[in-house]
Amino acid sequence: MTIFKTLVNIDTNLQDLLREIEQYFSIKLNKDIIEKIFRDAEEDHVTEKEYLIFQVEKKLLGAKLTIMGTVDNHEPETIWIEIQNIKEKDVKHFNELISG
Repeated sequence: MTIFKTLVNIDTNLQDLLREIEQYFSIKLNKDIIEKIFRDAEEDHVTEKEYLIFQVEKKLLGAKLTIMGTVDNHEPETIWIEIQNIKEKDVKHFNELISG
């Protein structure tokens, strides 16, 4: 399993990416965490932050899909979105989405 990681502005770009993640994996992300990301982006411009947006363990496959967000203290208007434990075809899908 591999990792996809990208830097996204905390605006409609992030909303679009999260919507695509939900649709692609047929999951529901934690809306409270997503709202906190946007609220923190407006209110706290100096603290590094890490968010666990989604995590589930698939017992049959032994895979654990994890979606994290990290905001660096020197770039509070952007967030690193990292999708862990996915297949290479999933990484390719999201790379094409971001580049296209």
